[in-house]
Amino acid sequence: MNSSKKGPDNAAAKSSRTPSRQHGVHDPSGSRRGVRSGFVSPVRASQQANGGTLPRQAASKDPGMNESTLRCLEELQDEDGQLPDTLKNIEPRLIEQICNEIMTQDTNTRWSDIAGLEHAKQCVTEVIIWPLKRPDLFRGTRAPVSGLLLYGPPGTGKTLIGKAIAGETKATFFSISASSLTSKWIGEGEKLVRALFGVASCKEPAVIFIDEIDSLLSQRQSEGEHESSRRLKTQFLIEMEGCGTGDRHVLVIGATNRPQELDEAARRRMPNRLYIPLPNKAARKEIVRNLLQKDDILALSEADMDAVAEEAEGYSGSDMRHLVREAAMMPLREAALSGRIDKMEKGDIRPVGLQDFRDALQRVNPSVANSELKAYEEWTAKFGSGNLRVQAPS
Repeated sequence: MNSSKKGPDNAAAKSSRTPSRQHGVHDPSGSRRGVRSGFVSPVRASQQANGGTLPRQAASKDPGMNESTLRCLEELQDEDGQLPDTLKNIEPRLIEQICNEIMTQDTNTRWSDIAGLEHAKQCVTEVIIWPLKRPDLFRGTRAPVSGLLLYGPPGTGKTLIGKAIAGETKATFFSISASSLTSKWIGEGEKLVRALFGVASCKEPAVIFIDEIDSLLSQRQSEGEHESSRRLKTQFLIEMEGCGTGDRHVLVIGATNRPQELDEAARRRMPNRLYIPLPNKAARKEIVRNLLQKDDILALSEADMDAVAEEAEGYSGSDMRHLVREAAMMPLREAALSGRIDKMEKGDIRPVGLQDFRDALQRVNPSVANSELKAYEEWTAKFGSGNLRVQAPS
């Protein structure tokens, strides 16, 4: 009976075998490793020593760091193997996502591929191409502005001008849309914007072309606008402001069909605002000639092409391409009705004539209303750059 009782001697013996544990009190011996121990893993120590970037050996073990990501980061590192400050604290996958937006291949688009818009070409050459080709001449008072806005009706060649800039210069060309910078994760959109301008600064001279910029930088609203959208716009405007400081050679080109919806802060950061109007008669004639001569199916005299250009007044560049395609289909439809198209040789199909275009004009209507043109002209008179205004089409 007495042997089953735990006396003081037994309790003392058990206490001597079990070390006391006082929660919340640091062990002065430093033998424990935990949250309060200050222990730094070897990988983390190596990361801190390398300026916040993992060495290649450690990064290769990270399942989220593949070879393409590593190559992207290595191309952006300086002579000391460090990423610039603008790219630190940004996830490598976001940096790689921006690098994938770089247009690596020549677009093969040149000024000669754009019909008309001679004044617009000259203005873009002065504002964009000359400073990119000869940055040594554009310093101080001649320092180029950091933003250019191309606006006008849809289908007038704004995106084509952006491709021509990429083709005419040796600058790094980023083709960006609103979807390139949006994310379902909170705060990731702002990081993508920082990554965009950070990568562009590493790839100077660089051109950031943003199609439909109004969808990205529309007017900020106090009510009804999501907080993440407002933060994204604010971050983009901050980065745009930084492009115009120092000797940075990063230019932002925005294209839009709705300049009225652009945020006023974005408008201020793009002081050169160039109206791209509908093609005039000479440009419409050139579009017809270029498209049909390329396929060698043209049977129009100069007088016939003048007549087509005259009757197609009010058509945009994309409307003219649609019109030419519709006219080119007329001979094929005739062959199909005769039942000979299956066995007919390509050379047996008759060329496109004036009557084909007149029939096509009955099928294809202009896509831009006169009321829209008036709105563009009013906005140009109010906000357009005086020396960049283009005469209305004739």
